[in-house]
Amino acid sequence: MLKELMTRISNQTGVEFVQASKEKIAKLESLNLPEDFINYFLTYNGKKEFDLGDLRVCSIDDVLMENYEWVPGRDVSKCGYIVFAANLGGDVYCFDLSKEGIEYTLDNTPIVIFDHEEDFEIMSKQQVSGYAEKIADNLVMFLQDQLKKRE
Repeated sequence: MLKELMTRISNQTGVEFVQASKEKIAKLESLNLPEDFINYFLTYNGKKEFDLGDLRVCSIDDVLMENYEWVPGRDVSKCGYIVFAANLGGDVYCFDLSKEGIEYTLDNTPIVIFDHEEDFEIMSKQQVSGYAEKIADNLVMFLQDQLKKRE
């Protein structure tokens, strides 16, 4: 399902997916992403970020910037929320990897959104979790919804 969806996205947006370099994958692994997510980025690394309507989906370079340098990603990633996209207003979409003891895959990881106007830097993990708004059960459902909005 994901492969067909990403082909559709490529056709609609003109984004070209390229194999990520070992160096970029090593940097991405520093976010402690499960293997399923590393494989996703390895296969579907856009040459650059791409837009689906109001949604900007990150390339690996952008994922690293969002989660290490930019807010709110820099602050929520420390709590297990990994930014992979943002909207034009600056709010971020994350893989919710915040719970312990779960074997996360792309099929069973919720997608949440965080408002960019909150100051997450000074919050505890529990407080940050209170701001996570679930918007999809997994990546495929999220991307399908975004494509529908675009059509």
